[in-house]
Amino acid sequence: MDKKYWIGIDLGGTNIRVGLLNNEGVILKEKRELTEAENGPEYIIEKLKSMISTVKGNYNIEAIGIGMPGSLDPYKGIVLNAVNLHGWKNIHLSKTLEEYFDTPCFIENDCNVGALAEALDGAGKGFPIVFYIAIGTGVGGGLCINEEIISGSTGHAGEIANIIVKESKFKHGYLNYGSLESFVSGTSILRMAKDKGLNIQYANEIFSLADNGNTIASEIAEIVVDSLARGMSAIAHVVNPHIFVIGGGVTVSTPNFIERVNNKFNQYIYPVMKNKIHIELSQIQDPGIIGAMYMAKKRMQKIFF
Repeated sequence: MDKKYWIGIDLGGTNIRVGLLNNEGVILKEKRELTEAENGPEYIIEKLKSMISTVKGNYNIEAIGIGMPGSLDPYKGIVLNAVNLHGWKNIHLSKTLEEYFDTPCFIENDCNVGALAEALDGAGKGFPIVFYIAIGTGVGGGLCINEEIISGSTGHAGEIANIIVKESKFKHGYLNYGSLESFVSGTSILRMAKDKGLNIQYANEIFSLADNGNTIASEIAEIVVDSLARGMSAIAHVVNPHIFVIGGGVTVSTPNFIERVNNKFNQYIYPVMKNKIHIELSQIQDPGIIGAMYMAKKRMQKIFF
């Protein structure tokens, strides 16, 4: 067995998770803390240094991989604008941690590393083209071809939240009117429910209420599934993946979600494509940490081979 060790980090707006992994992607040690995003980048970077040091211990680390949301330049290791992390604009994160630990550090979009984890070890394993979609507070996407992340020319490939799927007078944050995230994200589901007078705490409750005959909930559930299917059909006609892997809290906790999406999706694609593109739930429990580790490992291979 190859005795190499890696650090994988899932840096989110709410939580930071740092893991020590072996060369096979098994998490050996893990530490989790609240991000405390309101305290700004310097505070969080110091927290990252402390967490990495704790998890690393006396192990010799090959590299550090970080998956995080927002606009990044993965080629230069710069966080351009992490919208859910206060003050994170043009932060040279890779360089800062490389200098501190004297270890290579790589950053990548959180959905891209999630896509890589699923392509290597999850539902996408064995498929040449894997498109990963994460539905939670927001909506994100990542593309892997032949087990490699496709970041695009500026690092923004897979950013599907801004795809326009419906006409709408509602604008979700800085996104387009009628964007995919405006109708599919957990935040948007809760907004639609509130606008219609439904008092729910969690987005997946919409589907439970719909299954129990609530008319308003059924209308919202239909909007969510239809919007996601429209967005996926746009992706399918451009990328033509072998499989869509869908993850995130909304999907995992909703019975028959994949079946509902699959039925609607096949209504929006060319007849010759119908029932030929797989749609599956994600299988990796820790896609952020594991995917970040695999991303770092692949970047190191490109440097030395």
